[in-house]
Amino acid sequence: STRKESSAASDVYKRQSDNHWYQRGITTPTLNRWFINILTWSLINRKTVIVLVFCLPLLGFLGAKHLSEQFFPSADRDMFQIELYLPAQSSIINTQNASTKLTEYLQKLNGIESVHWFIGKNAPSFYYNLIPSKDGAQYYAQAMVKTHGFEEANRLIPEIQHTLDDMLPEAQILVRKLEQGPPFNAPVELRIYGANLDKLKTIGDELRAIMAQTEDIIHSRSTLQPGTPKIWVNINEAEANLAGLSLVQVSEQLNTTLSGIRNGSIIESTESIPVRVRIGDENRDELSALENINIVSSSAQQAIPLTAIADIEVKPSRGAIPHRNGIRVNVIEGYIRAGVLPSVVLNRVKQNMAAANYQLPSGYRLEVGGESAERNKAVGTLLASVGLILVLLLTVVVLSFNSFRLSAVIFLSGFQSIGLGLLSIYIFDYPFGFTVIIGLLGLMGLAINAAIVIIAELKMDGAAVQGDSSAIIRCVLSCTRHISSTTITTVGGFLPLIIAGGGFWPPFAVAIAGGTVLTTILSFIFVPAAFSLLSQRKAFELPQQVAKVSS
Repeated sequence: STRKESSAASDVYKRQSDNHWYQRGITTPTLNRWFINILTWSLINRKTVIVLVFCLPLLGFLGAKHLSEQFFPSADRDMFQIELYLPAQSSIINTQNASTKLTEYLQKLNGIESVHWFIGKNAPSFYYNLIPSKDGAQYYAQAMVKTHGFEEANRLIPEIQHTLDDMLPEAQILVRKLEQGPPFNAPVELRIYGANLDKLKTIGDELRAIMAQTEDIIHSRSTLQPGTPKIWVNINEAEANLAGLSLVQVSEQLNTTLSGIRNGSIIESTESIPVRVRIGDENRDELSALENINIVSSSAQQAIPLTAIADIEVKPSRGAIPHRNGIRVNVIEGYIRAGVLPSVVLNRVKQNMAAANYQLPSGYRLEVGGESAERNKAVGTLLASVGLILVLLLTVVVLSFNSFRLSAVIFLSGFQSIGLGLLSIYIFDYPFGFTVIIGLLGLMGLAINAAIVIIAELKMDGAAVQGDSSAIIRCVLSCTRHISSTTITTVGGFLPLIIAGGGFWPPFAVAIAGGTVLTTILSFIFVPAAFSLLSQRKAFELPQQVAKVSS
């Protein structure tokens, strides 16, 4: 009697405890009834449902054609860089004066924390894809500017670019965000290959003229730059010999006078700095001052002016000759406004070239570089192993379910998820980039997982494999809690990245979170309808362990 009473009390306790929501989960009768009605209707109209389900991912693929493309989004950093280019003939003193003027302007702006200039060379690689390439360029300077946050940096960059273009019209100033991805000099690059340097320069000038007429291109540069002017001293050997001077003696005295001779050193901290003695800048900055340099004759022991034995003239010189893969090249670099996508501007340049009916001369060829070339390399590397992964995934799924039909349903769900992720990107108006590709690959995994969960539950039911609609609905309902909780946690996990804003994480988060919501809804409709349709034509086999238990 005592045992019966304790057993009855235990049953009552279990029934009372099982009624708590935190033990059996949250149940919404109205929502549950609607879901059953939708499942019932989809199993009755299987073919119609399958066609309608495919329409939504199709909209995503169609919308992807209209997505702007930014394969390497800008970094959400509180820093940006400024590049200052003066004419190649400028001295490092002029470059320093220009940078000082820019610093005075920048320090007056709200939001600027610090400005650091590096004159005559690149700044140290403070960001992973900045590669030094301007060592020893006296006409060049680079600044590293730090702000109070990436929002301030994004706000200041367009304002600073517009102001500096008007402040120093004699200079070319580039205010640039820090970019993601492999390093490239300019977002838009056109590479011209050919043999003749003069022709390469002419073609480059023509393409720069087309870029100047292209919307959103603020500056353009050519890598085939003119060299600094040189002074040629043509010595009259007969006059020099009469004065007791040889060509070697004249050149040595000119080098000593202008470049200086080392005469001691100064120890500063742990570094020894050499001291050179030469004439002052006021005696060597002008051509007339150079003409009056005195040359001392060793035999006559008297000084004579340089113009007494030589003629002086200024001639232009050719700069460095750039090569790429052993071929002479002139790269035309186009720099665009902040916030504008490089692919959009590149298409405008191509359209302007087509409108002008521009044709390269025979023997010269054009290649697109910059962001576009690096994007193609990155995509090729990213997709190089996709084929192997798909083969392994197909093998595992087919062997797990022992059915090509069920494997086809699973992979169709994964394929649909790609279109749904693209639809989410299109709805939220984000550009297409490599972060979206990574997000779509993760979304495929979630979609395939949801399909596997539902099909695995259906395969374990003897009536469901025969195509019984009520059994299919019962199995799908048993999976609802697991898949819904996965969807909610996925969306909740990526929601902070969407709210935080920026250009890097939101497209990735929207592709996964938005695609997961749409994929979950369609998985509950498409997978049962496809399973029912296939089982009606030919029933699936029960797993051996389930068949033994049933028998």
